[in-house]
Amino acid sequence: MEPNMSANPRRWDIFCNVVDNYGDIGVTWRLARQLVDEFGQRVCLWVDDLASFARICPQLRLDQARQQCQGVNIAHWDADFSASWQPGDRVIEAFACELPELAKQRMAQCQPAPLWLNLEYLSAESWIDECHGLPSLQQNGLNKFFFFPGFSPRSGGLLCEGSLTTERQQWQGSPARRQALLADFGLPEQPPQTRYVSIFTYESAALPALLAHWRDGQDPICCLIPQGRALNSILPWLGVKELPVGTLWQQGSLTILILP
Repeated sequence: MEPNMSANPRRWDIFCNVVDNYGDIGVTWRLARQLVDEFGQRVCLWVDDLASFARICPQLRLDQARQQCQGVNIAHWDADFSASWQPGDRVIEAFACELPELAKQRMAQCQPAPLWLNLEYLSAESWIDECHGLPSLQQNGLNKFFFFPGFSPRSGGLLCEGSLTTERQQWQGSPARRQALLADFGLPEQPPQTRYVSIFTYESAALPALLAHWRDGQDPICCLIPQGRALNSILPWLGVKELPVGTLWQQGSLTILILP
C-alpha cells in the first residue's frame, strides 16, 4: 500500500501487552507512527507497561495515563479499562494479547462493526500464506482476522517507512557517521578491518562459545550487545554480576560494548 494522506482518516486502536525484550511494543509503536505519518490516520496505542515503552520512547511521561507522542495518542491500558471507550474503525490485537471484555462488547454493538485484526508474529515459514487473512468467529458474533507479516506476496508484508531505504543508504555511505554513533556510546576508534556484530537474543547456552571463538580468532570483532536477556548468558562467562550500559570489555580479538 502506497502512503496516502487520507482526507477522511480512520480511527485505529492498537492494543499491546508488553511481554519481554521490547519486540512487541517496538513493532506496535513503529506501526502506529507510520499510520499517522504516512497515511494520515488517527491512532491510539494502548500499552499496559509504560515503563518498558519509555525505554524506546524517552519523551513518554510515566505519570500521564493519556498523552500524545509524535502524533500518536497513547493510553495506559490498565485493569480499569476506560468505561467511556468507543472502538475505532480498526482494532488491532497485537500478538494475541486478549482484549478487555468491555472492548469486545462495545465492538459487537457498533454498526458497522470495526475491522478486528490479530497481528501475528513475523515468520518466513510458508504456512502463513494459507492463514493470512483468515477469519475466526468469536463469541460476540464478530470475526477476528489473522494478519501475518511475512516475506512473500501472499503474506501481510513488512513494516517499511517510505524513506527508510534512502536514509539507510545515505547513513551507511558515511563511515564517519557510524564511528560518531559508536563514540557516543563510549567505543574508542577500532582498527579499520574490525567487523561489527549486533546481538539481540534470549538466553542461549551457545552465546559464550560464540564469544570465545571470536576472542580467540585472528580478526578483530566488535560485539554490540544491548541491555536485555542476552546478558544473562554472558555474565557468568565474564565472571561479573552486572554489565551496565557503556561497559567496554576487551580480550584477544574481541571487544564487547553494552548498549542501552
